[in-house]
Parts: sequence; structure tokens; C-alpha cells
Amino acid sequence: MSSTNNKLRCIITGRQLIATKDYYKRKVEKAGGEDTLHRTYICREAKNLLKQGVSVDRVREILETDMSLVEQVVDSEIIDELLSEERVTKLRRANNIISKSKKISNQTDLKVKQFIKNILNE
Repeated sequence: MSSTNNKLRCIITGRQLIATKDYYKRKVEKAGGEDTLHRTYICREAKNLLKQGVSVDRVREILETDMSLVEQVVDSEIIDELLSEERVTKLRRANNIISKSKKISNQTDLKVKQFIKNILNE
């Protein structure tokens, strides 16, 4: 691949990132080469979900992957290496709720439900 090709396609979701030259250069250096980078690039959204223990298939479902853009099977060594990285962030936001419908569903205590029902039916 030529060094002018700074388009990266996520191997999990197929999402494309057009990287700045500096960012692309850093990613190539970290990966150990352009070919390796393009074979192993995973976008941030997919990476975060994988680190939370979500399966590749579920990540693809959540992020609405166009399966024509990705290989059906991802090399398990790539995922294992990602999960073994020591740089996993220590702080996770408590409100990272993932839903396919992109809606937050809340469960309410039965007494609270009844209270609200009573107020609305005055």
C-alpha cells in the first residue's frame, strides 16, 4: 500500500476513517507497518465495545455493520491482542448504555409507577 493511502477501514464495522497524515504516520509506526495497520485497524467505537466484553457479532449488530464491507470472520489473534493491551482506560463512564434501538429503557419501582399513575389520574 502506498503511504498516501490514509484511509483506514475498520475490520469489525467497515466504517472508514480518513486520517490526518500525522495520525496515520503514528498508527503505522505503532502497528509496525502499513499492511499490518490496514489488516488490524479497529475503530474506536468497536474497540471500546470489545474491551467491555461484547462479542464481535454483537458489536456489528449494535453499530449496524454493512456486512458487505467486512470479512465475516475476524482473526481471533487481533481481538486477543486488543484485549491484552495494558493501556485499557481505568475510568469508564457509568452512563454508557448500549441499545440497538438507541433508546434508553428505564425500569421503575412498582410503588413509584403506582404513585405516578395516581397523580396522573387525579
